[in-house]
Amino acid sequence: MSGNQTSAGASFDIDQYAPEGSVTSVDETERLKLARQVLIVMAIIIAGVFIGWAFAPDNAALKAIFELIKIGALPLITLIVSFYFPNANK
Repeated sequence: MSGNQTSAGASFDIDQYAPEGSVTSVDETERLKLARQVLIVMAIIIAGVFIGWAFAPDNAALKAIFELIKIGALPLITLIVSFYFPNANK
């Protein structure tokens, strides 16, 4: 696929959606806001699964989701935090 071609093969001009010479940038405040929002949503989901698993430990679906969170979500959270705060020990 070329740069201005969709998966269906139709081409489009991306420049028609942005003013001439415009540059999109994301400042530090917006990056931190995004990281905070992602972490809050993940914390809510994880807390809900932990609470559900505490009330129904025999539920196979909750047990599988609990294992998925332990294996996948918690390392992802540490990756997000370490990306946005790489020099926290200085």
